[in-house]
Amino acid sequence: MSGSAGRHCNGYHGAMPAADLADVLDSDLPLVRRHFPWPLRLLFFAFGLFAMAMPAWELGRGLWPVGIATPVFAVIIMGAAVVGLQFVRIGLSGGGEAWRYPPRAIVVSRRTWGREASTRLSATNVAAVDVRHLDDADDDGLAWQVVVVPKPTFSGMSAAAGPGGVFDAGRYGSEHYAERVRRALQAHLGL
Repeated sequence: MSGSAGRHCNGYHGAMPAADLADVLDSDLPLVRRHFPWPLRLLFFAFGLFAMAMPAWELGRGLWPVGIATPVFAVIIMGAAVVGLQFVRIGLSGGGEAWRYPPRAIVVSRRTWGREASTRLSATNVAAVDVRHLDDADDDGLAWQVVVVPKPTFSGMSAAAGPGGVFDAGRYGSEHYAERVRRALQAHLGL
């Protein structure tokens, strides 16, 4: 092991030893680090405040005195408030995800609303590692997705997983490379 074993590479979810990061980069294991950048979070927050304030400011005059149009203005203002609150919520939540690779396992750390939760995946609770073709892939050319599928007997795993009840290991441009990543994950987990 090199002299860098004591140094750490700071990621979004804490520190990963530099030697472990080097092992991940030297293999086909995916380097999964997703987070919502703070400038984008700030934009969502500001847009949410704007979406709540402007309709109330502009249409608030239609609420009082009560008249025939009052319910229409109230519905518009309430609808804008609901949409604005969702944007504010997204801006404040600041979610993120990072994967670590201890021996024979994958630790998926997720952070949302300042709380971090980790899920440990191993041969015991993983049913398969699959490659899926995404028919609805954007024009970015990343049409192949590698997913880790938890066993159905571990009921909490599907809830901890992402959309579709799977853990997303990333999207790739070619089926060949996605298969390499799948094989690397299977070998690491001992499947």
